[in-house]
Amino acid sequence: MNPSPLFPPAWFVAGVVTDESAAYFARAALAAPDCPVRHWLWAAFRDWSEERERLTPDECRAVYSLGEAEPDQNLGTAMMCHAVLRRTCPPDVRAAAAGCDRAAVRRSSRG
Repeated sequence: MNPSPLFPPAWFVAGVVTDESAAYFARAALAAPDCPVRHWLWAAFRDWSEERERLTPDECRAVYSLGEAEPDQNLGTAMMCHAVLRRTCPPDVRAAAAGCDRAAVRRSSRG
């Protein structure tokens, strides 16, 4: 795993980005310097998610945790909601979402 100016190490550990995908998005970010970092993080996250027909319960847990730790609260909330809204979201993640301090995440936990 190479250090990335865009992606925190936890994104590599969770498998959301690889060296190859991080390099791709780094090149894209250089070509569009007016786009904020969260734009590229969200694009990478959506690409990863769309490659899967369904997220596994462990992937839902990983994505929810990445969202909780994300400094950009809007991006983090979107990631958390994405995990909670999956049919495969495990009960422990739904329970965490129900008690979350972010209103959008709590609403998502209700299905």
